Amino acid sequence: MTIWEVNMKNSKVFISPSVMCCHLSDVKEYITAFEEKEVENIHFDVMDGHYVNNIMLGVNYYQDICAMTRIPIDLHFMCQEPERFIDYFNPREGDWVSFHPETTNHPHRLLQKIHQMKCRAGIVLNPSTPISYIEELGDVIDFVLVMAVNPGFAGQKMVGSHLTKLSRIRELIESHKLNIQVVVDGNTTIDNAKLMVQNGADGLVVGTSSLLKSPKQFLDDHDSYVMQVSST
Repeated sequence: MTIWEVNMKNSKVFISPSVMCCHLSDVKEYITAFEEKEVENIHFDVMDGHYVNNIMLGVNYYQDICAMTRIPIDLHFMCQEPERFIDYFNPREGDWVSFHPETTNHPHRLLQKIHQMKCRAGIVLNPSTPISYIEELGDVIDFVLVMAVNPGFAGQKMVGSHLTKLSRIRELIESHKLNIQVVVDGNTTIDNAKLMVQNGADGLVVGTSSLLKSPKQFLDDHDSYVMQVSST
């Protein structure tokens, strides 16, 4: 049994609800629900219309969320030259900040800069992105966000090879004795989430496929979801 498996037996999977999946009129009620359930962070997707075709969420929206809660915001930059956008957002101390390493010329430098901002620093791996980035950047990574779908749009189905890749990522982290959390983003239905945890996930970004159908549904189903996926 690996160290990770021992630790997982004594802990619960953490939940990162995606605010992109929250209807605008319900956001304040969702934030209250997230605080009640003491979620680890709130996932916040930033898309530039170039790296992915979609355009999401802006600086003003980020600042509005920050004004509502002290829960850390998990800023996921799906952008070319993410360093430009990260400066523009100016993340709060304690926020989580991740980007796709192939979108910048100097990912190691950018991870160092995120740490200098007193934020947690992470990289994002698409289904086609080599996991070798973890080997090269492991000394400056706090977490890896593993995409179970291709980035850009909610509501997609899990890529078939995702679980195998997730398992390889966990094995790599364990073999190199790296202190890196693994978070999965995309199609985290309860059945998929159980398999994701079995294959190495510490945390799950949840959206419309699981817990974010309404604030009430989030409150009603959160504990059961966490219990079921944590007991795999």
